[in-house]
Amino acid sequence: MKKTLISYLFIVCMAQAQEYNFNVLDGINESLRIVEVAYKSGAEEKDRYHFEKARAYSDISMYLASEQDGIGSKIFAIRSMNSASKALGGLKGIDPMEFISDEKFEKLTGLSLKEVNERLQYIRENKGENCAPDELAKTEAYYEALFYEINKEKVNRVVLMKLYNDVVNNSFSAQEKLRSAIDNKLECYTGKTQIVQAQVQEEKPKEEEKPKEESIKEEPLMVTARIHFDFDRYNIKKEYIPLLNQVVKTLKENPSVKVRIEGYTDNIGSKAYNDRLALRRAQAVRDYLVKHGIEESRIETVGFGKEKYIADNKTSIGRFTNRRADFIILRLSSQ
Repeated sequence: MKKTLISYLFIVCMAQAQEYNFNVLDGINESLRIVEVAYKSGAEEKDRYHFEKARAYSDISMYLASEQDGIGSKIFAIRSMNSASKALGGLKGIDPMEFISDEKFEKLTGLSLKEVNERLQYIRENKGENCAPDELAKTEAYYEALFYEINKEKVNRVVLMKLYNDVVNNSFSAQEKLRSAIDNKLECYTGKTQIVQAQVQEEKPKEEEKPKEESIKEEPLMVTARIHFDFDRYNIKKEYIPLLNQVVKTLKENPSVKVRIEGYTDNIGSKAYNDRLALRRAQAVRDYLVKHGIEESRIETVGFGKEKYIADNKTSIGRFTNRRADFIILRLSSQ
């Protein structure tokens, strides 16, 4: 019944998209609704890979809409619905995908995709779908968005680099998780259940229960949130305002979380100067969140300056990529 329902919804949405050319907001809302239907119907447990891909496609659809790319937003909204339908159907196997030409990407950005392509191929061929379904799904979704952007007649370089960073970060996470599964001979990789010998322990007198202490657990932000800055500047560029507004909305909907904003720079200038500049970038983002209703007590700021580069500083695009502010969620939980 559930599978029939979601298949029907997907077919209806596809028909509407083709016949009526539904507007961008309708597409985003419908993809979000169907992902929610899939979640409530147990798709996350039934097929984690396709469910996470549906969520990632939905995030991409919202991001492209914020960049005024209505066509791309519709494309990835439909892909989100499709993956949600697959998750409910419990389909197995990795979706086919086309790899980007490294020569074309390097010509546009000065960066190489060779290592990324090889890493993704390795993950796909070594049971990454089983051992790192979340990370692989996100890597592939953002890779497809990268493929879409690079083949547009007029490429948006800011969007291109943002998607590239998402692919790199998620593929690294997937690779590390897969390697851990291989090294530890986990069931997801070997297919064999590990039997752990239980140790018998003497019963100890029950101690008085102590109040549960509040602990803080770090996890990625629920929306893709990374913004970049012009050289020697810490003012927020107007194209990132829709993204920050989405962060504000997410934090308002989740009052139990705090966020740490990390500021970074490229490699030009002294360490002392860049440390100050990195912190100012983080503080500028904090000020925007506070101005739009987020309590300052929920926000930490830190500046790393000339550290933790995510791109090569030899090119202008690489340096622009490194001049950024990242968001880390600090979710409060009880032990």
